[in-house]
Amino acid sequence: MGTNKFDGLEQVKYSNIRSKIKTGDILFCSGNYPMSKIIRELSKSLFSHVAFVFSWNGRVLVLESVEDDGVRAIPLSQYIKNYENSKRPYKGRLFLARHKEKLPKKKSNKMLGKAADLLNSKYDKNDIAKIAWRITTGLGKHKKDNEYICSEFVDECFQEIGITLNRGKKGFIFPEHIAVDKNVIPLFEFSI
Repeated sequence: MGTNKFDGLEQVKYSNIRSKIKTGDILFCSGNYPMSKIIRELSKSLFSHVAFVFSWNGRVLVLESVEDDGVRAIPLSQYIKNYENSKRPYKGRLFLARHKEKLPKKKSNKMLGKAADLLNSKYDKNDIAKIAWRITTGLGKHKKDNEYICSEFVDECFQEIGITLNRGKKGFIFPEHIAVDKNVIPLFEFSI
């Protein structure tokens, strides 16, 4: 696997494009953290994490599912300047993409409602091992539960508004599947 449609994207400063970010835009991360490197290697992908963003009350927030916290919302500016309160930016590359289907207010509100319902759901740590097993052996299928890896969370929120994202042949989904979806259009890479 491994898409190249994100190659050569314009690098932009967050402050210069903040006002152009729309609810439902997809944040792709290519981390240089130990777990990120493992995910990238297993999936043969540039991407180790996926989330989506929304605008609220003059702020741009990220909705995501992460290992330590499960489903959470944090300011996008924290990824850019103060990731995990480290006083340093995210260690890696950050990209923004947009699904080609327009999200009118009614749809984006429905999507955000689903995300709000899932806030504080656990991260599915067992699924990482299961996905690794499925990738290496070709055996097994994904079973839906109330725990989410990042890509399952994003997929669930998009499904709420009738958008089906690309999935693997075995029924599971990880960031690369979403990145290669023909309806997901890369916009730019954040310069950090």
